[in-house]
Amino acid sequence: MPASQKTLKIKGDCDYSLRLEMTFKFRVILCFSLFLCLLGGVSAAEKEIVWNSFRKHLGLNVQDTTLAEVLGGIQRETGWQVRLQPGLNRPVSVKFKPKPIDEALRLILGDLRYTLIARPGQPGKLEIRLNAKADAETEPMAEPVPKPKIAANQLAVIFRPGQDAAALAKRFNADLLGFIKIANVAQLKFTDPRAMAAARQAMAELGVTEMIDDVHLYPRPATPVLVAGAAGVLPVSVRPEEVDTKGQLIIGLIDTAVQPAELDQPGFLLPALSMADSFTPPNHSPTHGTSMAGIVLRGLANKDLGVQNSPVRILPVDVFGASANANSFNIANGITEAVNNGATIINLSLGGYQASPLLQRIIATHHKNGVLFVGAAGNEPVTTLHFPAAHPQVMAVTATRPNGELTAYANRGNFIDVAARGTHPVRFCKRTYAVTGTSASSAYVSGLAAGLASHHQKKPREIRELIIENRPFVPPKPKEEEKN
Repeated sequence: MPASQKTLKIKGDCDYSLRLEMTFKFRVILCFSLFLCLLGGVSAAEKEIVWNSFRKHLGLNVQDTTLAEVLGGIQRETGWQVRLQPGLNRPVSVKFKPKPIDEALRLILGDLRYTLIARPGQPGKLEIRLNAKADAETEPMAEPVPKPKIAANQLAVIFRPGQDAAALAKRFNADLLGFIKIANVAQLKFTDPRAMAAARQAMAELGVTEMIDDVHLYPRPATPVLVAGAAGVLPVSVRPEEVDTKGQLIIGLIDTAVQPAELDQPGFLLPALSMADSFTPPNHSPTHGTSMAGIVLRGLANKDLGVQNSPVRILPVDVFGASANANSFNIANGITEAVNNGATIINLSLGGYQASPLLQRIIATHHKNGVLFVGAAGNEPVTTLHFPAAHPQVMAVTATRPNGELTAYANRGNFIDVAARGTHPVRFCKRTYAVTGTSASSAYVSGLAAGLASHHQKKPREIRELIIENRPFVPPKPKEEEKN
């Protein structure tokens, strides 16, 4: 063995092989913000993940959460691929200071068995099973849906026609943070909850509004994970067809910022719009938006369509900027601007369990005018409504395995219309990443819908029933029925 290398073997319930290069530059990454982003109203002391990448030590402080949430956080902070045997999600409450990774995982997993492989220059791979059988099926982790949050002291208000939003904001001592002119929607910020409540009541009594809504927050989606030891996937084969603006079929991608330079076939991208503060993401790994754009193109390149050149274009709309959250006002504004710029398909690979009346109003208005909305159904095996996908005007998409069965993490509520594969590859900087979740399923279906619409010369909304017919969501049977 070269003197510059050291091999560590840890035996026990795990199989942990770790090679440490002694010549690399010293680097320590300490990350503890995940649960602050995901779970509102909880302090850093109660929800914390600490990862020391140099010492390979993990610390945790979580209360009243689930194993899936904890593993999703570990996946995000470490960059490991995490795979979990279906049905193993369980409550987790644990607190410990940073410890060697084998000790930390044992405290988290209890009687579960795991295999962790990490080598220099490659991402780690963590698999968790109920017992030691190596052939027990596991599947990739998808980040669970966070608890609902709203922006403090903010309201989204639709004023009646003829009302002056700036004057009314001044009258009620509010800052006018944003205004969607075509919809007469204002985002107002007040000094404190009491001032906001008083203004809300006064506006309702004066009859100057059509709707008053909270400003709902949606957390930044997880970025994809680098695939360990994976052969590179083939690039997207379909190419952008040279057409004038009127001949384009535009998909509005409401998401995080997109990195065009590293995307397969960047000619499909239109100039991006931003509804948040200007933000240029670094190019060391793909953003969620970049990943969704790549998966949209894979849906467009579906082999059954046989499309080689396409007039479809993707309009990236950044509603996050550098923030940990997007808000319902920015999303409503992003949808409006995308439609104003010609989008007839809107992909919404984001969401939560709390409905926004403002978003529903905006979606219903544009749906009535022929826009097809496609939304992610959510990454938890529940039947709970997940918005905006659960609005009736949105084609809600859940996730399946390659064999067509629902994934263990997929929402299975009766609001869902379509089921599509939940894990997709993404090419970025000559490396292969994997995206797992209903976000990826939604993006793929958006690309497929665009390909079908352009191929059959139909409007996108006319394609909706065709997709539902060919990729229907079939609710799983109760276990009692399966036994019979």
